[in-house]
Amino acid sequence: MKQRAFGFLMSATLLTGANAFAQAPNAAPPPPPSVKVGQAAPDFTASYLKRDNGKFSFPQVKLSEFKGQKNVVLAFFPAAFSPGCTGEMAKYQEQSGQFNASNTVILGMSVDSTWANEAFADKLGVKFPILSDASRDIAKSYGVFNDRQLVANRTTFVIDKNGIVQKEFMATEALDPNKSLEACELLKEVK
Repeated sequence: MKQRAFGFLMSATLLTGANAFAQAPNAAPPPPPSVKVGQAAPDFTASYLKRDNGKFSFPQVKLSEFKGQKNVVLAFFPAAFSPGCTGEMAKYQEQSGQFNASNTVILGMSVDSTWANEAFADKLGVKFPILSDASRDIAKSYGVFNDRQLVANRTTFVIDKNGIVQKEFMATEALDPNKSLEACELLKEVK
């Protein structure tokens, strides 16, 4: 029964991801997020699924917990297991040591369920949290929720340790974490 439910979840996730990217090649770019560079990043609490020795837990991450301590890269992505999102999160994992050296925490986020995001993170070997915004409230508060496709538009926010958005990258620009890493390397020097 558990495998059947997981298979249904994976199929639903893949279909959602496929529908999310069924845009015309010349489609207009997504609108810019409502949260702008120089503004305070909206605080949020989100959970992810953690599997440890066969036991599941749902740790919560609150953005404000990092205030005064760490910079944060908040990477909204449309759908777990879709090709672009797979490449994006894999690149963040490959460079996670460099982000750590820049005093930065990586947080992936999608509107997928905690179960789908955990399976996605497990498949990729991702060690940073991939948070679930299944209620879509967080994506809406950042102005990145796509009402038509019911996903978060691919948008990455670089948030300094004071909670201020320093950079934002959208669409294809957000696929490559190098721009975020460059911003974080500059921020590590800021007291």
